[in-house]
Amino acid sequence: MSRKPAVMNLFRCRARPAATVTPNLYSGLLLYQCAVLGFALCAIYANLPMYLYIQQASVPPKYMYFLLVLLMAPSLLARRAVLVAYLLSPFALWAGALVVLNLVHLSTWSAGAEAGATYLVDQRDQVRAALVLTRIQYIMVALMLGFVVFVTPVRTYLYAAAVLMVLLPCAVLLDFGYPGLFYPLDIGGAVLGRAAATFINPTMAGEALLHVFILGSAVIGLRYRGALLLLTGAAILVTFSRSSIIAWGLVLLIMIARGALPRSMAVTATVALAVFALGLGSFESYLQSRDDFEGASSNILSRLDFFSNLSFDDDSSEERASVVKAGWELFLHNPVFGGGAGSTLFWSHRGGTHNQLLMLAAEYGLFGIGLWTWLLVILWRGRFFAERGLQLAMVFVFAWMSMFTHQMLDADTYWLATFALLSTRAASSAPGRTLRAPARYATTQLGWYADGVAIQGRAVQDGRRP
Repeated sequence: MSRKPAVMNLFRCRARPAATVTPNLYSGLLLYQCAVLGFALCAIYANLPMYLYIQQASVPPKYMYFLLVLLMAPSLLARRAVLVAYLLSPFALWAGALVVLNLVHLSTWSAGAEAGATYLVDQRDQVRAALVLTRIQYIMVALMLGFVVFVTPVRTYLYAAAVLMVLLPCAVLLDFGYPGLFYPLDIGGAVLGRAAATFINPTMAGEALLHVFILGSAVIGLRYRGALLLLTGAAILVTFSRSSIIAWGLVLLIMIARGALPRSMAVTATVALAVFALGLGSFESYLQSRDDFEGASSNILSRLDFFSNLSFDDDSSEERASVVKAGWELFLHNPVFGGGAGSTLFWSHRGGTHNQLLMLAAEYGLFGIGLWTWLLVILWRGRFFAERGLQLAMVFVFAWMSMFTHQMLDADTYWLATFALLSTRAASSAPGRTLRAPARYATTQLGWYADGVAIQGRAVQDGRRP
């Protein structure tokens, strides 16, 4: 008897919603999964693991991630029947390839060290190996998070992101008004005058604010998004992260063009930007008058000057140009396999490449470039959001911010979490929306209606395959 039908069913499962793959989902388990995912989103996108460690050194970040793994373990055990289908999903295959690549680099350490020896100050093999192993652990946590998302057929947990849409911008604005409120100003990564709240690093804060806004927009009404986008923009502005500020403006245009924001938002945003431009001189005078900024105002003003004369004369721009050149040279030295995992963090330069694509190329060679391109395709083809405009906005944020950050696979774990979420190729069942569902299912206001038993909410229409 031919095995073709069985093979076809396997690949069909990869493209179907989680509810179709595993219809018998009890409401108790569903509520538990939503609660765990909501907690995970709050912890990851608010940078709580690192922030708690800064406040209390006896609580390292790994404790929070271990807690998340323990909380997600029951879902893995209860839904293990669909584990194979998940492991064949695009994100799981990509993450698996990245893990294997890192393990290969670790197993051939001596060869990798020779490839980048001229660029490394000190191999410090144990420290570097620990960094790569930590990177693998981050990926494994993201894989587990992705599995729970894969088997959760509702998006109710995104209300956690909706709450963060308000809390995080307010925290960043509060940090700008009262420096030192959230963390000591002399701590590593902090930049005086640039607000960051629980993120410490202002660039991280700007990126996370964009992630949270796009994710939270999936579960809030269209009429509320404009005001929340302006609030997010105000918070990003006081981080003075130029890449995030530009990304905010382009996300605005993408969402308006794709109908994810009302067209009236274009007028509102134009008026807001005009008011800011007219008051820019007063804002600069205010920054210079702040005694608590001490000598930081010059760096902030040079960042603001970029938007008026496109100048790159600040220290950050010069450092980025230097490390980009070094990263490119490291890639050319060994274009196939790269200088080795973690090599860009152990060279003579003060920082990393500040460019995710270049970092992958420098450390993993052509394999790294292939991984970045593969991830871009996965996110582009993802169907996490019911609205295509939100998916495209997040894809743009990934591609754009890849040119300005190199921590997407390391400490900035919200990136891996976003990859796990957006790569889900299941139809979203956003709360409050009426969507089509496969046969044997009816769409509900808060979830799915499977096999004649409402999992959550009230059935509003029968699903039919298009």
